[in-house]
Amino acid sequence: MKPDEVLRALAALEAAWKRDDVALAALAQRGPDEAALPVLVADYGDMTLQALLTLAFRADGLTDPDELEERLRVDVTARVCTSIGRTLTSWAATAPDESAGDIARAVLDAIVNFTEGADEDKVIPLLTALRATALLKTD
Repeated sequence: MKPDEVLRALAALEAAWKRDDVALAALAQRGPDEAALPVLVADYGDMTLQALLTLAFRADGLTDPDELEERLRVDVTARVCTSIGRTLTSWAATAPDESAGDIARAVLDAIVNFTEGADEDKVIPLLTALRATALLKTD
């Protein structure tokens, strides 16, 4: 994903969390070559879940790609996260823009439940940290 797409997806996640339908409607506006908001949010969720899995299963930093792939294939948490990512992207592919909030809340739920120790009070700080990481990648 391009940095501006990541930032748009994060803005949609925050708007959905705050149930700000006006912000979601504004974020759904797009140019001819831009992805629909539900697709963008689902893609971001899938990408983030995969990144979290990679971090969790490659904690030592030394695991080779084949071993990592095997770990992810046999672990039930990894398989469920992969399934959630596929479900979100399939749902988003045919969803109207008005569904972006529901998809965003599902993405947040998946990320929060995967993130150790995260709870609802930590959603906005988590989004702030994810946004800061995205901004670092734009430099």
